Amino acid sequence: MSFITDEISRLNIESELEKLVCRKNAAAASLEWGMNHIMFAPSKRVRPLLVLEANLVYGTPDSDAYILGAAVELIHTYSLVHDDLPCMDNDELRRGVQTLHVLHGDAYAVLVGDALLTEGYSMLSRYTKTDKLPLILKFFGEKAGRGGMVYGQMLDLEYEQRLSGEKKVSLESLNEVNRYKTGCLLQLSLLCGAVNGGASAEDLEIFEELGHIIGDIFQIKDDILDETSSTEVLGKPVGSDERNQKSSIVRFLGLSGANDVMNQRKNDALRLIKKLSGNRDFFEKFLDFLITREK
Repeated sequence: MSFITDEISRLNIESELEKLVCRKNAAAASLEWGMNHIMFAPSKRVRPLLVLEANLVYGTPDSDAYILGAAVELIHTYSLVHDDLPCMDNDELRRGVQTLHVLHGDAYAVLVGDALLTEGYSMLSRYTKTDKLPLILKFFGEKAGRGGMVYGQMLDLEYEQRLSGEKKVSLESLNEVNRYKTGCLLQLSLLCGAVNGGASAEDLEIFEELGHIIGDIFQIKDDILDETSSTEVLGKPVGSDERNQKSSIVRFLGLSGANDVMNQRKNDALRLIKKLSGNRDFFEKFLDFLITREK
């Protein structure tokens, strides 16, 4: 983690998020308290980091880049709150702290999630490059909404028989879930940073595919850690796939097969990274981090 934590510290990501998002002196059990509780629990901050690093391909990130990073992180965090609900994955820990529905009930968690989501879109009102805002809003709608992350969650429920009553998951359908549920917000992060930095249409296509591959690697590693790590290390329950009889890459391919696929996808990503005009060293190291991370 030292590579990532050093980079997050160098870019002042945590302090900038606090300036943009944190609500001081929030009353106990208020919406603001709940937002702070989950938003500022220990996090890898992968998504705002990717916003800034994609921007760095073209030049130094400005204040707009941090606004975009905060917006993506708010939307990611809302998705975690809702994903942990009893009607979804029913998890009691997230980022090393108790989930909001455990602390104050399902309705409270739903409302805090709603507040985080709308705060994410409100954050975009601070973005100053108005000529680029329509494309950024288009990407937010595509990658976070009914054709992106939310669609992935719907597929997850459908394939795991939670909606249809019939379990019909396959390796192909599992990859589809991961592409949308995990990959889309990683694509959004890269695309936002690239747009802010002045990327060409051709470069945006590279970042979109790179985000897809990073999402694959990220989810495969999560599945591996769910089988091999501990709650204390991860800050969230392990063994939940087995407990919930939920499909995963590891349950289809075994640990060895999952590692083989992950390394194959790393090679796919490296071919794309070579096409970038700058900051290639970060993205190469980031792939190594994804594969070797312990949480």
